[in-house]
Amino acid sequence: MTVTEKNNDLLIGNLFSAISSYGKAKFGIHLFLIFNCIIIASNCFSQSRDFFVRHGNNIASVTCGEMIFAPLTTAENRTTKGAGAVWIKKPIDLRQPFDISFVTEFNSLIGTDGGAFVLTADSASVGNSNDGLGFEGINKSVAVTFDPVINSEDNDPSFVHIAIQANGDVNHSSINNLAGPVSFESLYQNISGVRRFSHIIKISWDPVARSLTAYIEGVKYVSAQYDLIQKIFDGNPNVYFGFTASNTQLQYFPPRAEIEFGYIRFSFGTVVPKYSASPEPDTCFGKPITFSDNSTYFSENIYSNTDQFKWYWDFGDGTKFNGKDPPPHYYPGPGSYKFQYTVTNQIGCTSDTFHRLITLGSPPVADFSNTPACSNSVTSFLDMSTSMVGAPVVWEWDFDNNGMKGNKMNDNTVYSRSGTRAVSVKIRTEYGCEATITKTITVAERPSVNFSYQKDCEGNVQFTSLVQNNLPIDAWHWDFNDHTGSFDKDPSHFFFRNGIYQTALFAVSDKGCVSDTITKPILINKIYPFAGNDTIIAVGQPFQLHALGGGTYSWSPSEGLSNVAIADPVVKLDHDQAYYLTITNSAGCIASDTIRIKVYDSVAVYVPNAFTPNHDGLNDVLHAIAPGYTVNYFAVYDRHGKLVFQTHDANAGWDGNFNGTPQYEGAYVWLVKATNYRGYSVVKKGSVILVR
Repeated sequence: MTVTEKNNDLLIGNLFSAISSYGKAKFGIHLFLIFNCIIIASNCFSQSRDFFVRHGNNIASVTCGEMIFAPLTTAENRTTKGAGAVWIKKPIDLRQPFDISFVTEFNSLIGTDGGAFVLTADSASVGNSNDGLGFEGINKSVAVTFDPVINSEDNDPSFVHIAIQANGDVNHSSINNLAGPVSFESLYQNISGVRRFSHIIKISWDPVARSLTAYIEGVKYVSAQYDLIQKIFDGNPNVYFGFTASNTQLQYFPPRAEIEFGYIRFSFGTVVPKYSASPEPDTCFGKPITFSDNSTYFSENIYSNTDQFKWYWDFGDGTKFNGKDPPPHYYPGPGSYKFQYTVTNQIGCTSDTFHRLITLGSPPVADFSNTPACSNSVTSFLDMSTSMVGAPVVWEWDFDNNGMKGNKMNDNTVYSRSGTRAVSVKIRTEYGCEATITKTITVAERPSVNFSYQKDCEGNVQFTSLVQNNLPIDAWHWDFNDHTGSFDKDPSHFFFRNGIYQTALFAVSDKGCVSDTITKPILINKIYPFAGNDTIIAVGQPFQLHALGGGTYSWSPSEGLSNVAIADPVVKLDHDQAYYLTITNSAGCIASDTIRIKVYDSVAVYVPNAFTPNHDGLNDVLHAIAPGYTVNYFAVYDRHGKLVFQTHDANAGWDGNFNGTPQYEGAYVWLVKATNYRGYSVVKKGSVILVR
């Protein structure tokens, strides 16, 4: 049960509880009009405040389903004089016909003045009490009056009666008495000693015949042919209608006396609306929708059907229906439609209107694509279905793969063997529309690849690919692990640096299938031989060589060398000599280098007496030359004694600049501190000329 249904059930229970209590009420005129409330009770009551205009001092309550005029008695003597009027805010047009039906109920207990159905030009008006029915004194009006009290001053007949009276005049001898009075005495029932009237009343207006007629249980009781628009309402066809009542109790009673007051009730009935639709919206377009009124109607066992109510169906596509159960409705196409449904009583009172956006989905077009289908690898299926109204929300994949299924929008499977497969997907949209598509795909074999290579001693490698299962290959993908690669079938590549390079290869077949990736380490071990920098020594000075490059070493010639097969042999010479170094690595690669040794006759320190730092490549730098010595310190001073250059690096020299500024031509003084190979230190000074 929904919240609305629970509230509707509460409304039903509360309604009959109220009716029962009012039937036993001990107060005066009780005018009860049950209108057509279509949803929950709280909305029904709130609607009445917007639908009605109220005036007077005896209105107990007004809702969409009822009006109650109750006597307000004094505490001292239990007397009362009360009158009230309730008008429907929206006027009616007397140029149009109308039929308004209701149930009138009253009894013969104390204070029952009577009431009236009234048409008036003034919705702010209210009539008199003192048996005035709440109508007496309302000018420009016409009423069907129900009078259960005989008043001689109004020239009432000697029976309870119904009449048509005008301009607030309740005197039956007046010219404003348009029809009646007519007795309805025979319609009373005697219940526990109290006379009670309870019957269906219908008020009809025929603007062509200018006839206002009142029926009781379908029998015409009073009718007046009268030009209401011109003679009463001064040519204005738009008037208000409503109900008035009065209650008068002038006899004094003790304060604690138990007095049971009479009542009068006008009832339209109450409805608790419900409707159903089959199929339930929202749904898929293509089938008719059958809407059914499932409302619950209450009329206190007076009505035998729902003739007192009106239904308004608006299907949102320009089609409307005003009956209880519309025929099956065919919408023109997929889309959204603003559906509205309401039930009113005959005066148009309703608590609310059901609003719903009905969306009819369009039949989808099922489709899908897939990545290349290859054995023993993931094949992905991508939903490509389309729908104008309503997105797919359910997918049922059948991969034709040993019963494997899927239920994702984009799903996948792994086929263990090549061959053809019938793959299908069934989709269902959020509105229940379904479509299925089946496609035949071919599962292809994956290529199996390998490679070999040949390399030289300089870092050049020639690769050769191999397809082991002889499949056509569309693309090759090489990664040489040095941030480069190739798409050639058999590429060649030059590695700049030594190292181990994990070279990888995979291939893509003409069916789009990707092989496993084959990786092999490629060792690059190029030789970089270094015999040492050319140097000078003194005659008989032992000097140790320091070769680099790895592998095995071989020096030639062997003259003056302590060992020709090591990296660091010791040499002693008495003449200039060049030595040739040959290095062989583990891969059998061979490389060579040369070192030249100049031999001086004695151990001494030499500094040129002039140099020319003019950047011509000849004598641009001043060096200290010290065969048999190791230069520990070399400094140059200008003629003013300012230090312009110094170094502890035996290989460094002065370029004729001081702090980046070229120095002037002229004489400079140099100082050298050195240690010979025997460990003796010397300090030498001299001069040099800078020539530019």
